[in-house]
Amino acid sequence: MRVSLHGNPLFIIDAVRKVPLAIMIDLRRAVTLLGVLLLVVGCAPAGGATPTPPSSKSPSSNSPSPSPTRSSPEPSRSTTRDPEPTPSLPVTFEVASPLIDGGAATVVAKLHELSGLRPALKLDISEEEVTLVVLDRDKTARAYRWRDGIIGAAETDVQYLRQTIFWPTDFPLDNVHVIFDNAALLGTSSTGQNLQVVEYSPGRVLMSVTTTPESSTIFYRPDGSVFRGLGTTSVADIREGIAAVAQGTSRVYTLGFAAEVGYFSELPVSDGVIERRSRVANRPTYSSQRTATSALQPFDPDLVDPTALTQTISSHDTGTGCAVEIDNRFDRVQPVVTYQCAGETYHSDLKGRDLTAQLR
Repeated sequence: MRVSLHGNPLFIIDAVRKVPLAIMIDLRRAVTLLGVLLLVVGCAPAGGATPTPPSSKSPSSNSPSPSPTRSSPEPSRSTTRDPEPTPSLPVTFEVASPLIDGGAATVVAKLHELSGLRPALKLDISEEEVTLVVLDRDKTARAYRWRDGIIGAAETDVQYLRQTIFWPTDFPLDNVHVIFDNAALLGTSSTGQNLQVVEYSPGRVLMSVTTTPESSTIFYRPDGSVFRGLGTTSVADIREGIAAVAQGTSRVYTLGFAAEVGYFSELPVSDGVIERRSRVANRPTYSSQRTATSALQPFDPDLVDPTALTQTISSHDTGTGCAVEIDNRFDRVQPVVTYQCAGETYHSDLKGRDLTAQLR
């Protein structure tokens, strides 16, 4: 017997002799089964692989994580990182320039890096060394010091008492020499100078220069400009003084100045709390709060005209200066300006019109 397949699911059986019936039945069953298998194979997709339906997948573990949230005491304008393990100290770090001639900025940046980019509590720079005190994650102070090309850990008596923290690289430290020279001209000695960055008053971090032995302290704003002493007779000084004690508020109970006490204001902070701000001589504005109430009605300090004040002062000043205070103690529509000049008292409105006769 010979069996052949010619591309057709039907078999042609060529037999010379008659095939037994039982064998024919088995062959027909085989042909039927083969045809079913060929039909199934012909319906399968190319490549022989059954497509898998898409499944919902969780984000890859390599996807970027959300930006870390920041704790409230830390500066909000940039993100800190988790501090890396502190390298074995001391380490060598040479700088090409002297500290006060450009080297300080490089050293401070390196100290900040070694701290794990932690926010700072205090920074000290002299001609010979730099000390950076940072706030660690456990809210303790940790100090790093550079001297003679070596960075090491340092002892510190600084404690974290919820004072304002800052980024040490935000300050103009590329030319400390100029800051020291200006300080010497403004009243400090030129020997033993130390530049310090630390909280001066609640919420305010400033630079200052002191000397050893101690002399007058010179204060600088974060941009490097100096706080100069303000007079009480020129338009420019009066405008700057009022702005220093009334900045950021539209309600003050009283506003005033005198040569001996500088500029001052009192303003409501909340129910039963009054804040007093003072700008004395070449010192930055200092503020303090007390529990109290005031019988005075607050007014907008922008209503005060420095030019009108200057003109009135010049008409009454006999050379000893005038003490000026502005409030609404007389219960008028607008506050009244009271001048004490050489033992005499005068009054005017905010435009400089004389009210002395009316209010005696």
